[in-house]
Amino acid sequence: MPTRRLGDFASDITRTTDLVRLGQAIGGMTNGLVDATDLYRAALVQGVAAWDRYVHGVVLDRAIEILFGRLASGGAGRTGLSIGAVATLLNSPDMVTCELTARSVVAQYLAKETYQRPDDVEKALAMVGVKAIWSSAFANAAQAKIALGVVIDRRNRIVHQCDYDPVLPGTVVPLTAEDALDTLRVISETVHAVDPRCA
Repeated sequence: MPTRRLGDFASDITRTTDLVRLGQAIGGMTNGLVDATDLYRAALVQGVAAWDRYVHGVVLDRAIEILFGRLASGGAGRTGLSIGAVATLLNSPDMVTCELTARSVVAQYLAKETYQRPDDVEKALAMVGVKAIWSSAFANAAQAKIALGVVIDRRNRIVHQCDYDPVLPGTVVPLTAEDALDTLRVISETVHAVDPRCA
């Protein structure tokens, strides 16, 4: 059974694909006079955000299930519950309020974390009971981690350096629609391989 976060991811990745298609349409309508490659870059960045959101959602859902005893304890991780938050949870008037408060507190903690790089994702999922995600989800864990790492590196270059080429100053690294769609495929395949282990 898929996690409840898989549907959210599907919507998010569709939006990213739509950005690529929009770029292709604009480039085609203007016969290449308008450079639409920044739409491809935006799609790549949005695709990584969809991955990050998916992992955050899975970690949050599993943390709440563990906190309320509906799922076996995960690993040796921290969720940053302050004494005040624990007091609020213990003094909740009913279970619905308690669970909503717990979800809010854990979500606030997780909002400070980034779950994009393979090792960070592995630690986060291990914290909520999903052990050895790469070796259990992929026949070739190293290859899957490298493929995702390349996507994350490109996203970081786009976000932090406007995708300028560090070797050729003043030039932007080329990005085609096919490149963007390939990165979205890597992200999507990663999510679909990981999701059954997170349910």
